[in-house]
Amino acid sequence: MRRAPALVVLVALVAACLHPRPEAPPLRVGTSGDYPPFSLARDGTTEGLDVEVARRFAKDNGRRLELVRFRWPELIRDLAAGRFDLAMGGVTLRPERAVAGVFTRPVAEAGAVVLAHQRLDPRSSWLRLGVNAGGHLERLAARLFPHALLVRTQDNRALAALLTSGAADAILTDEAEADALAVPGAVRLGPFTRDRKGYLGRDPALVAALDAWLRAREADGTLAGFRARWLGPERARPRSAFASDLDALVALVDLRLAFMPAVAAAKRQSGRLVEDPGQEARVLAAVRARAAERGLDPAGVEALFRAQIEAARALEHEFLVHPEPVDALDLEREARPALARVSELIVDRAADLVGDPAALAALDPARVAEALDGSLTPVTLRLAIARAIALLRASSVTWRERTGPCAGRDPTARKGWKRLSGLEPRDDALGGVPERLGAGPGYLRPPALGGPHCLRSRLFERPPRLLAELARRSGRACRGLVDEPLGPGELRGHARR
Repeated sequence: MRRAPALVVLVALVAACLHPRPEAPPLRVGTSGDYPPFSLARDGTTEGLDVEVARRFAKDNGRRLELVRFRWPELIRDLAAGRFDLAMGGVTLRPERAVAGVFTRPVAEAGAVVLAHQRLDPRSSWLRLGVNAGGHLERLAARLFPHALLVRTQDNRALAALLTSGAADAILTDEAEADALAVPGAVRLGPFTRDRKGYLGRDPALVAALDAWLRAREADGTLAGFRARWLGPERARPRSAFASDLDALVALVDLRLAFMPAVAAAKRQSGRLVEDPGQEARVLAAVRARAAERGLDPAGVEALFRAQIEAARALEHEFLVHPEPVDALDLEREARPALARVSELIVDRAADLVGDPAALAALDPARVAEALDGSLTPVTLRLAIARAIALLRASSVTWRERTGPCAGRDPTARKGWKRLSGLEPRDDALGGVPERLGAGPGYLRPPALGGPHCLRSRLFERPPRLLAELARRSGRACRGLVDEPLGPGELRGHARR
């Protein structure tokens, strides 16, 4: 009789061997194969920085990698049709792509440059400028060099041949590809922009998982090693997790601002003004709420978005004075939903920065302003955004990992909670000990849905600082909540909200 439990275990093990767990679905990655050093198909194989990242990510997640070739003009259409899960191959963060999917943090930066056989003015009207058709650089060529005659190629691998054969006077590429092309005797002009390369997907959970993986691989030096191999030692700078979060935040701010010419065009077509106080108020209310969820001081996040709104207005007015070709976006159905997603990610990355207060305190706003794209915004507006980033702070109430949330309350404390707030704290909302989310020693930051940590804290349904004050007044503070007193009148302000 005593052998029965052992027999049950043995039978279970045999059954598990006879019925193995189903294999995880393959990870389908779309890549062009024509964009060195990010993705290049040659001799029956495809190699490059992003291909190597895809292989390592698939391996670490126990999934088989399937590479799916795409052509740049069909990238968004193929992604929408579900031909692949992720686009990885030197994909630049662009507004029209952010409408179609969600970007990870950038893994590389490569500004646009012009290669020519002699030093010339790339804005000359007689210039024949070679460019890859259907990609980011074609749109950039039309914006930066409106008077040039564009010589388009459908195969990016043929770009250098346009210059060496004399079919074009110059070609537009980026810094990373220019290094790979190594056209003999070519003069390099630029960079004219600050472009970031990231990975694009439609499934927010998959993109969030890849983003968290990228953050970890930045911190352990893996991505620095990949960049050293494919982009050269000068682009192999190791990045801490904080530096990666800052790069991600700056890239998202630039991406949000890059929407503004298309937004201005949509407003002009519908007869709307640039200034839209109602929409601005809705944006600020949304980011304040997101900030509270992520444990940030809402006032600091609002200041960051007010600085961005000021820069956005300037961009829209500039577009109306000097129109340029833009991708047509529907304001309500495309642009604003995509901007809302980008704004949420900006708040999420801000929360990551605040998780390292020492590094944030040492931040130099001037350096941050230099990292923002100068082709989008003048230096004064970039400095305002950078200063707001440096002033981001955590909420004055933090969540600490203790033996259990709100354990040990007595009946009188419960009555005090009900009398003051009309709601009792939830003892078992997280099943005991709250999960540590890596925002600092012992710190529990309420996570946002859709981020790398998608478990939303549901301990309470009232503003945390109000709860702290209510707990203090009741005479028995929750053990899962740090009691920090409010300033004069702040409790009344919370009650009004």
